[in-house]
Amino acid sequence: MQLNKILPRLFLIITGLFPILPFKIKGIVGLFFIVIVLFSLKKRKLEINYLFLLNASLFVLYFISLTYSDNFKEGISKLETTLSLFIFPIGFLLLIANKKAINNIVEYGNIFKYTFIASSFLLSILIFMLSFNYGDYITQKVNINRFVYDLSEGFLWMKDHPIYLSIYLSISLFLIAELFNQAKRKYQIMLLLVGIFEVIVVFILSRKGVIISLLLSFLIFSLMKIKNKKKVLLYFFIFMTAILFLSQNYFPDTAKRFREVLDTKSYDEVVSYSSTSIRHGIYKCSFEKIKESWLFGYGIGGVGEELRECYKDKSEVLYIGNFNSHNQYLGIILRVGVFGLLLFIMSIILNLIFLYNRKDYSAFSIILLLVFVMLTENILDRQNGVILFSLLINYFIYRNLILKN
Repeated sequence: MQLNKILPRLFLIITGLFPILPFKIKGIVGLFFIVIVLFSLKKRKLEINYLFLLNASLFVLYFISLTYSDNFKEGISKLETTLSLFIFPIGFLLLIANKKAINNIVEYGNIFKYTFIASSFLLSILIFMLSFNYGDYITQKVNINRFVYDLSEGFLWMKDHPIYLSIYLSISLFLIAELFNQAKRKYQIMLLLVGIFEVIVVFILSRKGVIISLLLSFLIFSLMKIKNKKKVLLYFFIFMTAILFLSQNYFPDTAKRFREVLDTKSYDEVVSYSSTSIRHGIYKCSFEKIKESWLFGYGIGGVGEELRECYKDKSEVLYIGNFNSHNQYLGIILRVGVFGLLLFIMSIILNLIFLYNRKDYSAFSIILLLVFVMLTENILDRQNGVILFSLLINYFIYRNLILKN
């Protein structure tokens, strides 16, 4: 078999295995992609696509901001982490010039989908089995808080925060929805059962931001895909009612985490056992620092120290925790100012418009899911989050550009 067929298949398989790859080697996806790009480079006329350039622009601003960052060493470290924001858009831009690479990556696209679903399903099984060490859901309630904390410290060969575990499962659900109508009857039943199980595990992980983002993006996905809007809203209402009942009776800790948001005491002081109070404190400091340098920010290497300075005055819990802004949009303003945020938002909007116009509703919804999650998490500041986001958004654009032609 020729290398130009083997490499794309291997890349799609490795990418599909992303949810269960050990944290330290997740970067292999980016390295393998670079190999494919270098192998595929040929002297052809390069078609410049503005979406890829826009998708790379945030990294360019980060690089420029290094010139005014107080902590140059930290800035270099952050640039290394966010390098995927440059590698994937520029890589896919270069790949467009090679017809064989194009055809192979698009043709074998289902390899990625099925592998990602299978690895996410395996991940959900492992999480579910481990949860029985903390209760059995029937005679003894599962201590979700302790379970989730231990997961974040690492389990088996993995060390991913529960937020990212939830994101993997959520993306898998959209891939299941995309493949469902294409599959034969018996495979549809399998996909449905896998999807239901993954939803249950997402609720066990009880990450509020991801759950809300999943529900909203899946509702939007359903409204785009199904003509009967009233039917969609009715089913959504029934589903939400069932979820509320199950959460109250079988996942009380998950229900408690949502009630915490409505509790006014969560906003009085920062306490270690309330994620809502912690985020409230973080956002107060973030806005204070934004007011002081809203135009250009503090540079990619200067944000951490600025926030720590504020945390020191506000709360010992925040200072010891050394938290980031826990909101990607605030994080971007803090690093490269309001211009950087506007450029990033513009790139997201144009990508979503392109995917919507191409009727690629699953890709649209996956990106929308990540956009919603960014309201409560800095996914572009962690290796697993930034690789996943940059790879998916640029792959979806690449795929649709090729199919269009």
